[in-house]
Amino acid sequence: MGTTAVLTLDVEQPVVHYLPDVPDPDMTVADLVHHTSGLPRLPARMRDRVFGDPYHDAVGVPLDLALVVSAGHRGQYVYSNLGYAVLGAVLDRVHGDWSAAREHVLEPAGVRSATLAPPSTERAVPKLFGRPVRPWDLGNSSFAAAGGMWSTFEDLCRYADWVLESGPDRLRSVSWRREGATTWINGEVRAAGASIVNVRGITAVVHALAKAPHAADGIATALIQQELAA
Repeated sequence: MGTTAVLTLDVEQPVVHYLPDVPDPDMTVADLVHHTSGLPRLPARMRDRVFGDPYHDAVGVPLDLALVVSAGHRGQYVYSNLGYAVLGAVLDRVHGDWSAAREHVLEPAGVRSATLAPPSTERAVPKLFGRPVRPWDLGNSSFAAAGGMWSTFEDLCRYADWVLESGPDRLRSVSWRREGATTWINGEVRAAGASIVNVRGITAVVHALAKAPHAADGIATALIQQELAA
């Protein structure tokens, strides 16, 4: 979403330019892209739950723009699913659908399998006591832009290759994190997690099911350390 926004919008515009009902007049689209908006990770009325789906009540319901109020740390990096939900709302207002993401990111990256709602028979999900763990319905909610997209693992690798072959402008990886020689992006939804990590030209792409939090990050780090040691 961050790449699509940078390639198709004036990100220095205040969010209210696109969404007039947002109560914060100073928040910019760039703040949403870089997670420096000051917005909390989730609205106060939404709570992370071990067994429940925190996004259940947001399925089929427009994002409540009255919730888009900074928590007071504007300018600092604080990851926000709410911020990316707002970014998705901005892109919807401008483009009408996700066609811009497909045109500017997915198709150039060779990603063909991406979808917000794959058939249940085609989803890789872990099992608990022999029964599939039902994933969060993030893709059908107003928070879809915060991580609701599904794809095959091969397409996740294609996306990583496309992003990391970009030139010095780094527009493709604008919303990725950087620290020293490390560039990475990650995400977790209920019992699944994914991580793409690049260190000095070595890339690890990992998808983990039914593991502890941050397991994908740990596996990717270990793989890269192994390659660097060799």
